[in-house]
Amino acid sequence: MSQVIVKPHYTAADLAALRIPGLPSSVRGIQLLTERQLWSYVEVSGRGGIRREYTPPSEVMEAIRQEATKQLAATIPARTLPTVKPQTTIAHTEAQSLTGDARKGVLDALNAIMQGTGYPLKRAAKHLISMAQKGEASPQLIAMLKLARDGRGRSSPDGLPSDRSLTRFVAYQKSGELVPKKREKDMNVPAWAESFLGHYQKPEKPTVEHAYRQFAKIYQGELPSIHQVRRFLDKVGSVSRQIGRMGDRELKTIKKFVRRDFSKLLPSDIYSADGHTFDAEVQHPMHGRPFRPEITSVVDIGTRRLIGWSVDLAESALAVLDALRVAALTGGIPAILYVDNGSGYVNQMMTATATGLMARLGTEMVNSLPYNSQARGVIERLHQTVWVNAAKEVPGYIGKDMDRQAKLQVFKLSRQAIMKKATHTSTMPLMPWPLFLEFARDKVAEYNARPHRSLPKITDPETGRRRHMSPDEAWATAEAEGFAPHRISETEARPLFRPQIVRSVRRCEIELFGNRYFNAALEDFNDTEACVGYDLHDPQMVWVYHHDGRLICTADLDGNLRDYMPQSFVERMRDKRAAGREKRLENKLEEVRAERNGSAPLELEVIKGIQITSDIDTLRSKWALERESEQVLISAAPQREEAEKPVKSVEQSNVFELPETRQERLTRWHRLEQQVQEGGEINDATLARWHKSYPMSSEYRTFYKRYLEESGQEENSMAATMLFMNN
Repeated sequence: MSQVIVKPHYTAADLAALRIPGLPSSVRGIQLLTERQLWSYVEVSGRGGIRREYTPPSEVMEAIRQEATKQLAATIPARTLPTVKPQTTIAHTEAQSLTGDARKGVLDALNAIMQGTGYPLKRAAKHLISMAQKGEASPQLIAMLKLARDGRGRSSPDGLPSDRSLTRFVAYQKSGELVPKKREKDMNVPAWAESFLGHYQKPEKPTVEHAYRQFAKIYQGELPSIHQVRRFLDKVGSVSRQIGRMGDRELKTIKKFVRRDFSKLLPSDIYSADGHTFDAEVQHPMHGRPFRPEITSVVDIGTRRLIGWSVDLAESALAVLDALRVAALTGGIPAILYVDNGSGYVNQMMTATATGLMARLGTEMVNSLPYNSQARGVIERLHQTVWVNAAKEVPGYIGKDMDRQAKLQVFKLSRQAIMKKATHTSTMPLMPWPLFLEFARDKVAEYNARPHRSLPKITDPETGRRRHMSPDEAWATAEAEGFAPHRISETEARPLFRPQIVRSVRRCEIELFGNRYFNAALEDFNDTEACVGYDLHDPQMVWVYHHDGRLICTADLDGNLRDYMPQSFVERMRDKRAAGREKRLENKLEEVRAERNGSAPLELEVIKGIQITSDIDTLRSKWALERESEQVLISAAPQREEAEKPVKSVEQSNVFELPETRQERLTRWHRLEQQVQEGGEINDATLARWHKSYPMSSEYRTFYKRYLEESGQEENSMAATMLFMNN
């Protein structure tokens, strides 16, 4: 059957070719049918002469339209639906976009049927759905009809939409709402939300159940169920939900961040340095006892190469200075040093304008923001890659993921070795200091030779496979491309990395760390300031520089024949550190002895409204005496008339009159105390009560103890009492 075209007039040959059910299939049969049923016709002139074109009756035209609809439904090309479509707006999901595209395809097919058959919208939609139900439409068109269906409507056994749905799609397209809407969550904040979050958003990080129980105890309104609370928390963003449960520093780990690009950096453009306490115990180089060394690392940002490192007993500016010295000798002087705000970097030795190391190197020091270790992710990650993993290979690892039982066993063995060291019956299970230094050196070399995933990829010359470059290869590649590091020799490094400090010159002498250095060449610089460089380990000589950097002279220790036994700067720092450790150990020892043997309770203090008490009855008695003394002071008559009796006589008075001045009250009490000490008695009850309560008053404690401190006398001594009375 030829293509069916709907038109108002057909020739007998056209009708025969359409093969319409109920019509003859031959031209002569069609002609006889038209003559018998008296079809109207028009004569049209053509190439073969005049021909007749018949106007079929309505039932024949309907059959022609149905055949045309069937052909169109079976041959209409469907719209190409993408398998994965990116969302153009956050309001449209992938499923919504696919449904919208399917509806557009269905409407295109519907328009083609209407144009090809002349059917109106509703009739074309009805015929399209009918043919899809019979399977007479194309498979793609049937799939689009099923996808275009609104799932919220009535269920259909064949999954096809109704003809009324197709007419609604036309209205949706005109209003610009062809994409179906998605049911969204109710984002209104309930009235109880603020009260509940006050119990949930706490740094203790309570569970939902625990916070709900506390919230339910005090909430006065209509109490929601815990399921409502959970659904509300699901609607809150992950960051907003953790506010209050996390501090600012912890919240940074779940917030947005900036990823820095280092591909344009040359070697030695930026060095980053940081200290790390080794996660394993090794033997101390001085006494062999267990301790954790401090490792300072310097990494080149552009190549990720560990360019310098230093191991010291504790974190200090000297360890940083030594690590930078190694980095300058190995890789050159950096343009920028990126560090944190630790004391090893923010100090006069590093940052002083005239004498600081950064000024002499010509390097700019950049400090990261406080509590922002993410900004120095390169050096922080290097600690994990090199030193944390290396610590796990050392006998004596005490990291957080170490088994507690194994950690305790190693601890016991090392401490037993310390106790039995004198008898040589035990061996220290920890790594010796020289072996540890060699071990650290090997780990640094291993890291620099291992491929780094942040560096570009190359073809391995041995295996022929693609892999990332190693830090050593990245550095060598930069040098091959023309980069020349600004390296210095050992001779140049000594004065350059020698610490300097500004000191005054007086009579050719310079005082430094308790030592005096002398040179006659300093006579013309009397009462001026000069930059003095010193050796960390040799106190015998210092180097004196002009403020413009020129060397004036070298000054010798005790150059003017002053006999003195010096100490180097390093030895002084060691003595200072040792003294601090001794003091802390003494305090701990006193605490242990007091806990074992007991000691007198401390005097009651009231700190910021918090009272610390041990014996409430004793305190109440003491407070009662103090209040009684103050009442006596207030109620005493202002008149003063003293009547003294001879020594060992009893002082009596019908009316007790309190002296007006502080000195007179203190003198009066000490005279009464002297009488009591010599065996006398106080018969007046008011006077006796005042004598007993006055030492508890703040006036007596304040001024009498101040007098004892100034005079150097001991409390409760008779000499101190007599001196106090006479003064």
